[in-house]
Amino acid sequence: MNGIAEVVLLALERIEHDHELTYEQLASLETNLFSSGMIRFHDQHSDMRIDIDNMSYEELLALGDEIGTVSTALSEEALSRSLKKSIYQETDETGAISLDKDDDIKCSICQEEYVDGDEVGTMPCEHMYHVSCVQQWLRMKNWCPICKTSAEEKS
Repeated sequence: MNGIAEVVLLALERIEHDHELTYEQLASLETNLFSSGMIRFHDQHSDMRIDIDNMSYEELLALGDEIGTVSTALSEEALSRSLKKSIYQETDETGAISLDKDDDIKCSICQEEYVDGDEVGTMPCEHMYHVSCVQQWLRMKNWCPICKTSAEEKS
């Protein structure tokens, strides 16, 4: 008998006589069984898996055509409804700083600070961005880059 079979028989004998196996014995048994190939997990979905690492460019293109894409972008109409456009002003008419939130001093998409006269867009969640930045974002994703709230107005 080979060494692995002896370990298995010893473990089964100990279990049969209600002797507990130590953690080290269980770990050794598990290692021996798996490394020897005596125990293999059966993957019932293995025939459905696609090996994309070994596919050619043409096969990948065909797969992409077959699978398709899911668009999370907003339509142009929904995009214009979801943004409240305004001109950025750091101070109001009285000269006081008019920022309500500390995070509204720069566009979190381009990371540039707002300057007086910038065209900004405020989303329904009240986060503000440069209009050009947020429009580009919303043409790909339909949620706020900061809080992930839907960009579409709630009806």
